Amino acid sequence: MKRVTILRRVVGALLCLTGLVWIGQGTNLIQGSSMTGSPFWAVMGALCFIAGLVLLGWPWHQSSADA
Repeated sequence: MKRVTILRRVVGALLCLTGLVWIGQGTNLIQGSSMTGSPFWAVMGALCFIAGLVLLGWPWHQSSADA
């Protein structure tokens, strides 16, 4: 497996996890932060989560011509 693929998976997973935390803080599900209750962080979290899903959903296999 190529390093780029591994990096893409790690970054995608981190973006999804960060996005979920930000959504939770922005929607008051996670308390104790200056981000709590701020709709801005809920929106930014959703965007991060979607970006993470895009990276995770990227085609895993590259054609043999690209290798």
